[in-house]
Amino acid sequence: MMTVSAVKSFKPTPLYQPNFWYSLGIEDEATSKNVAIHQGFKPEVYRNILAKARLSQTEFHHVTLIPISTIKRRLKNGERFNTQESDVMYRLALLIKLATELFGNEQRALAWLRESVYGLNGKRPLDMIATTVDFETVKELIGRLEHGVFS
Repeated sequence: MMTVSAVKSFKPTPLYQPNFWYSLGIEDEATSKNVAIHQGFKPEVYRNILAKARLSQTEFHHVTLIPISTIKRRLKNGERFNTQESDVMYRLALLIKLATELFGNEQRALAWLRESVYGLNGKRPLDMIATTVDFETVKELIGRLEHGVFS
């Protein structure tokens, strides 16, 4: 029979399974995506997303609308990005994840993100992450493409 103190001290070992979010530094054993966004992403997350998306700092600025001066200051001082900046960075990462799942290939997904897409009125998916409304439109298109609904 277990005692009450034995039950209170028992902590199950977390099932650490590296995934997309872990690889970007957004999640870890102690931090969920939600918590990470509210705390603000660390500079390493920015660097990881930039590398994953294969974007320059200038391109990143154009799609996220985070001022280059803010990016440079956060990197120089090792500061976390604020919640809104982290949220748009999360949308960029999620777009890469969803497109990769759609195409089954990250390289093809990254190419598609840079293409003018008929279903987005000729806009590039990459240019539609700065606002939640635009991002939802891209997510809906990806969902329709996954299910073979083209109209």
